[in-house]
Amino acid sequence: MISTEDLTTAARTLSAAARDIDPSRAALPELADRIGLPAEVHVDPATLVVPLSRPDADPLAQAVEFRRVADVLRAALGEAGFLGAHGHTRPPGPRADPRWGRPFLRWRHGATTLELRAGAAGPELVLEPSATWEAWYQSVGTGFLGTWEDSGLSVDQPRHEGPRDWDDLHLTLAAFLRTLPAETRALGITHSLPLYGRIAGAGAPMLFCIDSGTRLHLDFTEYQVAEAARGEHAAALGWTARESLPPDPMGERPAGESPWCVDAGGPGEVDPGAVAGLLVRTARAAGVARAADLILGGEAEYRHPYRFAFPSLSLPVG
Repeated sequence: MISTEDLTTAARTLSAAARDIDPSRAALPELADRIGLPAEVHVDPATLVVPLSRPDADPLAQAVEFRRVADVLRAALGEAGFLGAHGHTRPPGPRADPRWGRPFLRWRHGATTLELRAGAAGPELVLEPSATWEAWYQSVGTGFLGTWEDSGLSVDQPRHEGPRDWDDLHLTLAAFLRTLPAETRALGITHSLPLYGRIAGAGAPMLFCIDSGTRLHLDFTEYQVAEAARGEHAAALGWTARESLPPDPMGERPAGESPWCVDAGGPGEVDPGAVAGLLVRTARAAGVARAADLILGGEAEYRHPYRFAFPSLSLPVG
């Protein structure tokens, strides 16, 4: 495991180099020698990769180590201009696709960006041309992306087709939720994603809230929904009455308005098919006619000091 001192030194060296370096492969071997850590130089695009540590392979250990490294880098470099998770599509360049999650933080310095990302065995520091990732994200990016409000940075959001039917929505939700608690834990953030549903005669009431910090929690609000999703029917669908839940050992779930809840687990514990299935069948029972009638609440986009987008969900925002 890399020490805080060595990590801080390497990060500051790379960050300083990113401000001045020509983002071509010619300067990277000399920089690799300067940082004093094992590093890999790649071409097309020109990239310097510095593996930092190799924690145990289980998702919780990976998320905890990523968070440790991220906190050291924030203290050394300040807030990252971008943070998020890459989702099911893969950015170009030398990358692994760790199954536990794909979190990242990016410090952009003009034409070159320093990125902390999840690698095959543990967190990695990466120096790469800024345009490589930004062009990918704006075209086909998935996952979620937060932009620091005071950074002055912006990227265009990719345009993805919304869910074609309930099966398509099930797959989309499963892919997004499988790694979400590992990624939010690794980044040290909390998402609260309200989902509204258009229901004939009831407008578009809030149905669900997806909360992810160190664990994934789902809430279901049964007000203004069809009888098939209320009371004992909600329990039959798979929801647990809030008063019957055991105390939350992490203290993350104070009593709230939603009478129905599910604790879907922490890093590596989520059953994505079951969680997605619960949301889909409940929405249909509640009276939502089409998958395209689910709406992501716009309040999910604002989590100070970042503004978020969720291209993986491909849901309209309202």
